[in-house]
Amino acid sequence: MKTKTILIVDDDPNVGLLISAILKQQDFRVTPLYNGDEVLDFLKNESPDLILLDLKMPGIDGVSLCKKIRETQKTKNIPIIVLSGVSKVETKITAIELGADDFITKPFDVGELRARINRIIMRKKTDISLNPLTHLPGGPAIQDETIIRTKNSENFAFAYIDVDNFKAYNDVYGYAKGDNIIKAIADILNDKIRQFPKAKLFIGHIGGDDFVFISNENEIEFISKKIVAEFDAQIGSFYKPEHLKKGYITIPDRKGNIKNFPIMSLTIAIIVPKNIKHYARLVEKAAELKVYAKKLSGRKGSIYFRDRRD
Repeated sequence: MKTKTILIVDDDPNVGLLISAILKQQDFRVTPLYNGDEVLDFLKNESPDLILLDLKMPGIDGVSLCKKIRETQKTKNIPIIVLSGVSKVETKITAIELGADDFITKPFDVGELRARINRIIMRKKTDISLNPLTHLPGGPAIQDETIIRTKNSENFAFAYIDVDNFKAYNDVYGYAKGDNIIKAIADILNDKIRQFPKAKLFIGHIGGDDFVFISNENEIEFISKKIVAEFDAQIGSFYKPEHLKKGYITIPDRKGNIKNFPIMSLTIAIIVPKNIKHYARLVEKAAELKVYAKKLSGRKGSIYFRDRRD
């Protein structure tokens, strides 16, 4: 994973040295600067992952600098933690109102500082990654979760979910109705987190009609069975009676040929990555298995299919 860059802004060089020593132990790349003008010049070409900002500095003070950072399109989303010897409530309120994400009073506890930095960086990354429709973690967060579990040698399984015949439904019913299907799937997946608290479930939305969920290996198939059953029980309510009665909708396919598209179903491809160390290879195998499962003959409704070749 990419090394995180922390910008420390304090006119006292000893503060920068102390924090640098603390953060370098966690493999952060630390850049100390000593006044607001240096910071504005630095931010023209660089985009740190987080700024630790003192309020009392010569020239541009921390409050004014925080305001300038938040007013600039390129820098407005950079997390800011104010580090200040001023403990007045009014000062804290002003800093937060101007866009600071957190406020720590000097002298600070080393463990607390480290914990707050990690929490804000993780939260910011998750916020950026969230799918705007389902509010589920997107691609970067899914990759990070998979890499962490792999590095920790966890016994987990990776499930790739795809909606069959979704495009045909969108073409007939419109994108707003299609979005309702996507949100319904997200609701089903969220329910599984509540229903299976010991499964260490993680759910994510890659985009469109593609979802992922990760769980303990021994529970992945049972959870998949629940997901496909609930989807099949709900999907009929999204169709008009005449389409539901026929069991399909009729529209031109991508080549212009008239074709019947069955009622939507889910295909869940399950991979247990015992011999897979790289995320890209895991996704590739899941995609291959998904294509195979979609073409299985005699399919009726949603299915889950586990790769048992390993």
